[in-house]
Amino acid sequence: MDGRHPAAPEMASLDLIRRPLRDLMAGLMQLPVRPSGEPDYDEADPDVLVRLAESAELALRIVHDGFSAIGLLYACAAHRIAEGRIDADHAAALGRFQAELGELLVHLQRLSVACRHHTADYVANGEPHHERH
Repeated sequence: MDGRHPAAPEMASLDLIRRPLRDLMAGLMQLPVRPSGEPDYDEADPDVLVRLAESAELALRIVHDGFSAIGLLYACAAHRIAEGRIDADHAAALGRFQAELGELLVHLQRLSVACRHHTADYVANGEPHHERH
C-alpha cells in the first residue's frame, strides 16, 4: 500500500480518492461546443459524457453533504458569532460561498441529466452503461 486511502469507499476509484470537480473540469474541456457556446452533446464522445455525468453526480452529493455539515456548524457556532468570538464577516463570506455553490448545483444537475440523456442507449465494451446510485 502506498499510503493513499479513499475518504469513503463509495468515493474511491482504484484505491485513490476521486476528485470530481477536477475530473469535471477536465471533461468539460473535451466537450465540443456549438458556435453559440452551448455544449454539442450529439458530437461528444459518449465516454466523455458518461465520465462527466459521473463526476457531476459525485460533486452534487459532496456539495449537498457539505451544505448539511455547514448548517450543523452554523448551529453550533451561532452563539459565538452573536458574542463576537467568531467574526460575522467570516459567516457572511461562508454564506456567499454557499450561494455560489448553490448556483453550481443547478448547472451540475442540468449537465448530468443532459449527459445521461445522450448516453441512455450507449454500449461500451459490449455492455450497456447503467447509472450508479
